[in-house]
Amino acid sequence: MAALFGCISVLGCDVQPSVLFVANGTLFQMLQLTDAQDGCPAASRVCYLTLWDGSASRGCWVREHSHIRVRFADLGEKLIPVNEFQRTMVGEYRNSSLD
Repeated sequence: MAALFGCISVLGCDVQPSVLFVANGTLFQMLQLTDAQDGCPAASRVCYLTLWDGSASRGCWVREHSHIRVRFADLGEKLIPVNEFQRTMVGEYRNSSLD
């Protein structure tokens, strides 16, 4: 426990992936794109989807031309236009881009 606390407070370790971009939609409440690759195939990154009914899913995302393709085991694939996403403060700080 002390090691975890020390890691978080002193070294600034990331305990969860950093959310770089978010999109709000009519079919979902929020889609969050992270920089983590944990469990996703090469070139894909982890994303989180929150639906209006309060349920949440974890999947993988990748940029394809002018869209972000997200894949969820329980919801299938979805294409969302890149211009639907806004950078988070972490994304701003890191100067992240979907280009």
